[in-house]
Amino acid sequence: MNVSASHKVTMKISVMGTGYVGLVSGTCLAERGHLVTCIDIRSEVVQEINAGRPPIHEIGLANLLRSVCDKGMLSATTDAKTAILDSDVTLICVGTPTVDGRMDMSQIVAAAKEVGSALASKRGYHVVAVKSTVLPGTTEGPVKAAIESHSGKKVGDGWGLCMNPEFLREGRAVEDFRVPDRIVVGATDSLTAEVFLKVYADFTCPKLVTTPRTAEMIKYVSNSLLATMISFSNEIGNMCSAVPGVDARLVWKGVHLDRRLTPINGQVGGAAGVTEYLWHGLGFGGSCFPKDVAALRSFGRTVGEQTRMLDAVLDINADQPLRMVALLEKELNLAGKTVAVLGLAFKPGTDDLRESPALPLVAELRKKGAKVLAHDPIAMPHAKKRPEFRDVVFAEDWAEALRKSDACCLVTAWPEYRNIQPTDFSKLMTSALVIDGRGVFEPASMAAAGVVWRGVGFTPVST
Repeated sequence: MNVSASHKVTMKISVMGTGYVGLVSGTCLAERGHLVTCIDIRSEVVQEINAGRPPIHEIGLANLLRSVCDKGMLSATTDAKTAILDSDVTLICVGTPTVDGRMDMSQIVAAAKEVGSALASKRGYHVVAVKSTVLPGTTEGPVKAAIESHSGKKVGDGWGLCMNPEFLREGRAVEDFRVPDRIVVGATDSLTAEVFLKVYADFTCPKLVTTPRTAEMIKYVSNSLLATMISFSNEIGNMCSAVPGVDARLVWKGVHLDRRLTPINGQVGGAAGVTEYLWHGLGFGGSCFPKDVAALRSFGRTVGEQTRMLDAVLDINADQPLRMVALLEKELNLAGKTVAVLGLAFKPGTDDLRESPALPLVAELRKKGAKVLAHDPIAMPHAKKRPEFRDVVFAEDWAEALRKSDACCLVTAWPEYRNIQPTDFSKLMTSALVIDGRGVFEPASMAAAGVVWRGVGFTPVST
């Protein structure tokens, strides 16, 4: 590998897994001057990465990946053993999906075995860091056992083990890695912590060193707290909907002005980032919140603790998308009608469809006999491959989706949808009925344009 003379290589890092966590972490660490090798079993993905083309959509990632590849700071390979032997640190960033409410450890155990096999012939100290989201006890349990059994070396015998949770938001992952709010390292011993912290030597945020189990718990609690805030917000939004004239949007704006959420230093400052989770809508989705809350709930029951709040968080989230259908059915019989669905990704800034509220919404619309005409600026290529959208017609743009539609459901608050004018609905649609699932449009402006607006969080007094 050719390395630019202007770049000082601090550490050699191998990254197992090239999803959102692995590829973003590897790319951003390469930007910081580390020499990174990404590992994936899929040769086509390796080829794409080496060509500077990320296999996932993440804002800012394409240009950054191309830059570090061009500079010789990052490459990809299917040869895990060689990559691990030629590195100082290995990051395990494989998937940990939830199956039947429990965390599936098959991928992470397989990765640990592969790391162990490589470490059997490794000379020099090597740190293995688990970045995958795993339940407390996983790093020191199955991961350590797999590495030890396949390397023939006990932890501390030439290698160290730690848990380094990620706190990356899809759509903002590059930004979050570049400017983290904290770095958590759960290490089995002080030497491992000392060596591994060199990876983040150039970062100036708070760095918390804990045990692996505490680090594992921090990640689950962080995600579950945010998910809880979302479900709480949706419960309040539903309550506001039940009282005509109570506008949930203004309720939250009033709540956000609490000085503990929006610091005041002589004048109103910027709202804390956490306020974006205090807003009603269609619930949470994606690759993290649903599976992590479900896994933490299962873990709680395993250790003999009740999980009443986590139960409620998941129950509210499961019901929320179907409220759009209930609002629709109050206005028209869905059988034979055409419904435009704007937004398929679980949130703006990503093409990720995992646990998106669009999935149960589309399924319910089809069950009620409606025809679905869908649009998403980024996620449609993925949607077209999924069986859930087999009978869905895809529109080239939002205007095409609205034409000849009897109703419109706004699912994902993409910026381009926020720019749709009320008169666009009244001019393009056969019947200007809009179900606003994200609180994007002003009800009064929609009514003035002749649009029947209904949404989660507000019911006009006149209805």
